[in-house]
Amino acid sequence: MGSRKVLRPAPLIVAMAAVAILVGLGVWQLDRATQKKHLLSEFTAHSRELSIRVTAQPLDPDRAYFPAHARGEFDSAGQFLLDNRTHKGQPGFHVLTPFRINDSNVHIFVDRGWVPLTGTRETLPQPQTPDGMREIRGQLAVATPGFTLEREAPPFGAPLRQNLDLAGLANLAPYPLQPYVLRLGPDEFGGFVREWPAPANLSVSRHQAYAIQWFAMAVVFVAVFVALARRERRKIV
Repeated sequence: MGSRKVLRPAPLIVAMAAVAILVGLGVWQLDRATQKKHLLSEFTAHSRELSIRVTAQPLDPDRAYFPAHARGEFDSAGQFLLDNRTHKGQPGFHVLTPFRINDSNVHIFVDRGWVPLTGTRETLPQPQTPDGMREIRGQLAVATPGFTLEREAPPFGAPLRQNLDLAGLANLAPYPLQPYVLRLGPDEFGGFVREWPAPANLSVSRHQAYAIQWFAMAVVFVAVFVALARRERRKIV
């Protein structure tokens, strides 16, 4: 009777590690889906609330996606174009204009919408700013800084920015800033293309589909490893 060899532990360890990684990726995608479900619920609930009047008082930190209105006037001196914004596949910019709140020096940046890149970056669009005291309405939104190739933030008043960092802008601005952007309502005067998306596009189903793919890959990996292990065992028995 010949001696029986045992399977070496190294392939088993590698297989277990690979399965753990695949399962972990699946769990991570499910967690992302749960987070976006929460955001969607928050977005839906907040967008149905009564409109908040924006005053000189700092807005509460849980007011994202609430309808809001303010009285004051636009300040063209601090206006800038937010780069790398597309609409239906066309490159362009969002127009961000400071709005001075009535009877104060407090400002809130208003996203007036999207404008196309019609020439080169040497000839940027020059959006006109509405004059005079007015009441504006829209929706409060948080600004999450994204990836940028800028080594340092441009000075306040620069006509073009790669990133919307409200905290950084607040440090540069010559006046106090509210910690939100007001997305100008679709029927408000002085705006451009305004098709505001839900936060993070809220593609819950996409994350769920990715999770299923990762779990399926883990199952396939286990099945293949078991089949190969059985074949190897038959060879060495």
